[in-house]
Amino acid sequence: MPFVLSACGEKPEPTGVSVRLYPLSVRDTDGHLVTLKAKPKSIAVAGTAPIALASTLRVSATRVGTGSGALDLGLIRRLKPQLVLVGSGITKIAIAQARALGFAVYVMPDQTLDGIEQALSDASLLAGVPLRGRTERTRIADGRENVRTALAAAEPVRVFIDLGHFTTASDSSFIGSIISEAGGVDVAGPDVQEGSFPLKRLRRLKPEVLVIGTDSRLTLAKLRRNPATRWLPAVHNGRVVRIDLQLLEPGPAAVDGLRELAAALHPDAFS
Repeated sequence: MPFVLSACGEKPEPTGVSVRLYPLSVRDTDGHLVTLKAKPKSIAVAGTAPIALASTLRVSATRVGTGSGALDLGLIRRLKPQLVLVGSGITKIAIAQARALGFAVYVMPDQTLDGIEQALSDASLLAGVPLRGRTERTRIADGRENVRTALAAAEPVRVFIDLGHFTTASDSSFIGSIISEAGGVDVAGPDVQEGSFPLKRLRRLKPEVLVIGTDSRLTLAKLRRNPATRWLPAVHNGRVVRIDLQLLEPGPAAVDGLRELAAALHPDAFS
């Protein structure tokens, strides 16, 4: 059985008697024109950001991703969705296959919060709930502006984020963009290999703050006992902070993660 996201007690969104949404077209992050003639009765989603977006917009949607960058084309054929929302992690081949079957596929710009805001506008229009998209986009814009204002006089700090066992995210990833917006510099840089980040290299990069997940088993005491990590500036100075890493995943909730991370990196700016 497919996993279905649904909005409890969903009611039609008031758009006014003079508002006519369809037919409409929007361009996705690939520059592809996505056109709908009427409000979609069935929506499919694949990827972290589209799932989060559908939940935020309170629209019913069925997951059709396989978890490996592919789409479940068999399920899509059975569902016959009028709209498929996919994240950047879905392969170009899978997207082309879905489009070849005649389905409208919108690829989300999900690498930055700017992209999430744009996706909220586009997806809410396509789904026929533009007011919900506008409300959520305003919430994100206001949250980001509050962080920018608080950090106006703050100097960036050097940050390493541990996603588990010293795996990390590049500065060109979504998490990397959040670190930058939160007043940090992701010391991992643009070229992050799979697996644990080399601790010898990390010592040379001298992170001032080490960010770990709230469920991580790492502690400051353990890091100080480990000869490979004890002289990291972040460990030596006790700048190890815990963040709910789910809030740093691509989606509208990332604005809350931005605020939490910025306050952890620059506590004096938010005191």
